[in-house]
Amino acid sequence: MSSQRAGVLVVDDERSVTDLLSTVLKEEGYGCITAATGEEALEKLSMSNVDVALIDLRLPGMPGMDVLRVIKAAYPRTAVIVVTAAGDAETAVQAMKTGAVDYITKPFEVERVSQSIETALQASINRGNKSTPQAENAEISDEEVNWTRCLDAIAEGVETRWNSLTGDVITITVLERTIAVAQSLGIPEDHVKKWADDRRKHMARINILDSLLNRMEQSPAA
Repeated sequence: MSSQRAGVLVVDDERSVTDLLSTVLKEEGYGCITAATGEEALEKLSMSNVDVALIDLRLPGMPGMDVLRVIKAAYPRTAVIVVTAAGDAETAVQAMKTGAVDYITKPFEVERVSQSIETALQASINRGNKSTPQAENAEISDEEVNWTRCLDAIAEGVETRWNSLTGDVITITVLERTIAVAQSLGIPEDHVKKWADDRRKHMARINILDSLLNRMEQSPAA
């Protein structure tokens, strides 16, 4: 499947959002249709070839989460990307457990939407060819990327709350609290562990760089 003329359905009750995304996605070569409600979205799905659905979870009438469940049951080959309110990590995790391939928080950059759609289409290609070991590895990688984004968003929320209390980010505390939140939300333990290990390595590199810079600043030559 090529991204060119791939079908994308944008579901949002804000006309400005659907108009903007429709214009941009069509310019990028996608076939794009829009809907303002969950009911309208399901109606258009029944009549159109939709490869990727971008769904705002806060819709009038039928909730976006219910739309997601119907799509995964009736149109399993349609990848679903959900849009959530900023900082609503619990809803995002629930959506990914239900079958969403990614989530985007409002307000968002259009480039973020395009990137997510392209990733979802590539994942569909990988699933279609998963008889090969390379494709299976690619699919695992896609899942890892999605959970990493989710954990990064939780960490960002924890950092924001911690900053509001202290005016400073205590990295170890942020790491521990993010792990606790992720575990309470039921994020798979192996993904939490890998994310935490990567964060610890990044923190170690930052500490080494800080130490080197401090030594350079204190050096007579500096």
